Amino acid sequence: MNFYRGRGGPMPPRGPRPTGPRQPGYGGPPLPPDMIYKSFDPMECKHLFQRVTPEKSDAELSQAILSKNQELTPSPEELSKLQEQVAKLTSVVDNLVVSPEPEIDIEEVRVVGSFKKGTMLAGHKTADVVIILKHLPTKEDTAKVMKVLSDKMNEQQTGSDKSSATPTDSGFTYTIGGNTLRVFLTTLPSNTNETIDPEKHIKLEHLKNSLAAIRHARWFEENAFQSSIRVMVRILKDFKRRIPFFKNVNPWTINLLAHHSASVTGTQLTIPVVFRRCLQLLAAGILLPGSASISDPCEPGFVKAHSFMTYEQQDELACGAQTLLRALAHGGFKEILGMKGARKVTFDAPVMFDGVIVTPSKLAYEKPVEQEKMDTAGA
Repeated sequence: MNFYRGRGGPMPPRGPRPTGPRQPGYGGPPLPPDMIYKSFDPMECKHLFQRVTPEKSDAELSQAILSKNQELTPSPEELSKLQEQVAKLTSVVDNLVVSPEPEIDIEEVRVVGSFKKGTMLAGHKTADVVIILKHLPTKEDTAKVMKVLSDKMNEQQTGSDKSSATPTDSGFTYTIGGNTLRVFLTTLPSNTNETIDPEKHIKLEHLKNSLAAIRHARWFEENAFQSSIRVMVRILKDFKRRIPFFKNVNPWTINLLAHHSASVTGTQLTIPVVFRRCLQLLAAGILLPGSASISDPCEPGFVKAHSFMTYEQQDELACGAQTLLRALAHGGFKEILGMKGARKVTFDAPVMFDGVIVTPSKLAYEKPVEQEKMDTAGA
């Protein structure tokens, strides 16, 4: 039987490459159904592997994770100031729903993103808000809504802080006192089927992303009720800032990965177990090509959580996770978490942990020759 080089599940004998349209920058055509496998999960197979030594205590790891989470969590004062601005904005929009301004037809307003989910990182000071219009929003609508909201918001400010409003491709941002409100304009889902003029309207991609953000916030609020999930989300977001191979993982995939790592039927997992399992799943290839992966619960059909990542990015993620998992097995949790005073984990040279040399994994993906030629020609 043949296997993927280095990681993954069983692979059928090599044959002709799948045919079909290839989207530039993405992972190519869908894999055949017989190449879909479920990645190895030690938690689900625990009863099949009898331990030969007593299980080590996770007390130090637990304390380190909680300490790092406290460092990453915004202070109550930071949250209250941002909450104050969010409350003012939603109040202004609610009043516009009841008493509309000319040519501004608002259906409702929703708070979304990490602020709504309770996973915001310290120092971020940014909240996301989606405003749903009853018609397809145009670029002219963006300017009108931005002016009306910023004027009404400024009327409610009591301090001496100066405010600014800046238009974006999907809405606008309102900033005051170091706090930023990112406002996204979208429309009712039924309106997205109408003809959109890219020169006049906000792009369909932005409209759909804003609607998806509403679904994501609702799903997370209903399903991510365990505190360990929010802790894991913050840890993974910190990975995204510090660790190179994690930079290509988007926030929604981080949310789904944290939820999946903490979810075992009938079992309440501790934070150290969730942390270790997350690295185990990534190292085993849960976000590699051919994996059944994690299905996006907010999209119809079977949409993989990592479908936006290229093959190279998926390989880098699994490869890096394997290195982190080996470092964790030999007591390198302070280095992995980026604790103060701890050295950095390197992914290009061997590092010693507790007298054991940990050698970084090597990338397994090899870009096909024809794809390299296409990329070279495109450049």
